[in-house]
Amino acid sequence: MAKKDFYSVLGVSRQASGDDLKKAFRKLAMKYHPDKNPGDKAAEDRFKEVNEAYDTLSDAKKRQIYDQFGFAGPQASGPGGPFRGGGFGGGFPGGGAGGFDPRSGAGPEAFQDIFSDLFGEMFTGEPGSGAGKRGFRQERGADLRYTLNVTLEEAATGCEKRISFVRHRGGKEDTAKLSITVPAGVKAGQRLKLRGEGDSPTAQAKPGDLYVIVNFHEHILFKRKENDVLMELPISFAEALLGVSAEVPTLTGKASLNVPPGTHPGQIFRLKGKGFPNMGGYAPGDMLVKVVIDVPSALSEEERQTVEKLRKVAGTSTLVVEYKEKMKRLLQTRS
Repeated sequence: MAKKDFYSVLGVSRQASGDDLKKAFRKLAMKYHPDKNPGDKAAEDRFKEVNEAYDTLSDAKKRQIYDQFGFAGPQASGPGGPFRGGGFGGGFPGGGAGGFDPRSGAGPEAFQDIFSDLFGEMFTGEPGSGAGKRGFRQERGADLRYTLNVTLEEAATGCEKRISFVRHRGGKEDTAKLSITVPAGVKAGQRLKLRGEGDSPTAQAKPGDLYVIVNFHEHILFKRKENDVLMELPISFAEALLGVSAEVPTLTGKASLNVPPGTHPGQIFRLKGKGFPNMGGYAPGDMLVKVVIDVPSALSEEERQTVEKLRKVAGTSTLVVEYKEKMKRLLQTRS
């Protein structure tokens, strides 16, 4: 059977750059990898084609020869030809005469780098096994993912969580219960790796890992930005005018905040060191309290009369006076 054109196999043009080739290869290798298509001979054959095409086109010298001569390159039928043993073997880069082996890591450095990225340690020899960096390795089970929800307070102080999940061990379902240590200062989306706690298809296979992804419950008052805690503090317009000592909650307790007279809406006060601890050992974040001035939507007649007396005071405030002066100058320039 005639071989397909390598560029067609990868779905790229003949002018494709190295990055274009790599992107196309990643997509197809993930789609047709035997571990994702167990027992599918067509997918395995397609995987071989993709590997062979990329191994040639990703190597500048091999690509030049292929572009010039095609499959029937100079000395192609000889043992030293560019598309023989050392290049492809049984269809997998570095496969030699031994045929296709989806777990072999032999081949060019570029090929090895991509597959290490795509499939983790699947293409790396087991340390101490004698297989070497790119040798065949023991069958390995799938990694698992578990989303763990914690509160912001728990993330600030660290906590222990008990989780329960189902995994496969030796072809059977196994209900596992594990204790998870969540470190203080953990961030949303951070992964906690539990080595060897994933699936294991057979008793002889090396178990995969369990990745616990930390997620935060929505907080009724706080939001997190890096290691800082953000919070809005509503006060009345009278408290903004006269000042107030307000009690605010923190991640681990509460604190007193002095809001001075004449505080403006949106003004932010910083409580130093009241944020999240830094996992790197640096200083903790701060708590940022944003003042929101709550204006009542309805007043009694007595309240309205009281507020009416403040109109003259309001008319002499700094921002109001500055605004009126700027508007006056603006209108003068238009006349």
